[in-house]
Amino acid sequence: MQRSLLIASLLFSTIACYSQSKDIVGSWIWLDSVNTIQYFIKANGTIEERYAFSKEDIWKKIPITGTYKFKKDHLLTIKWANESVQIVNVKFIDNFTAEMQTLNRKDGPGDKYVFKKIIDEEVIPDK
Repeated sequence: MQRSLLIASLLFSTIACYSQSKDIVGSWIWLDSVNTIQYFIKANGTIEERYAFSKEDIWKKIPITGTYKFKKDHLLTIKWANESVQIVNVKFIDNFTAEMQTLNRKDGPGDKYVFKKIIDEEVIPDK
């Protein structure tokens, strides 16, 4: 009985631990009725940022490119191609939602934006 409880406890704690790991890599999007912001963060350390009006196709916009480092203290440091540096505080709400705020603006911290992670699903047709 004790062994069964121990195994069940280990199983549930392992599931809980792994489900808490949040990954910055992926495509993140924020939009309102006027604007859209999209980050495409790659595992190789590069990042792309696109801006568009909400009614425009954001994927047709020319991206701003750069490199990034994501630290355990949830700070995303981005060095853009024009040599400017942006520091973003990232607070994960869940695995698919993150609140992002630029910290190093001249006029103080920027607004907080809630980004959603875009999940790409592949549809396999029946044979």
